[in-house]
Amino acid sequence: MNDYGHVDDTTPSFAISLYQDFRGRGIGTALMEEMLALLRKRGYKKASLSVQKENYAYRLYLKVGFVVVEETDEEYIMVCNL
Repeated sequence: MNDYGHVDDTTPSFAISLYQDFRGRGIGTALMEEMLALLRKRGYKKASLSVQKENYAYRLYLKVGFVVVEETDEEYIMVCNL
């Protein structure tokens, strides 16, 4: 799917969100780590996503291994090598 986090046709892209009441409890980190582990197990080499620059989740994505590969005025495109 050619969505905001799209980098190429062989890389799955993430779209994840948590209700505000559930943030800061490690749930997002656990979800991301589990999904990345599943993608590794299925043979994918990388995953991508797009995040608004002001989004607090940017730090979470860095923590689980994503790096910025492209930047616009408003967002980062990030990739995690699996």
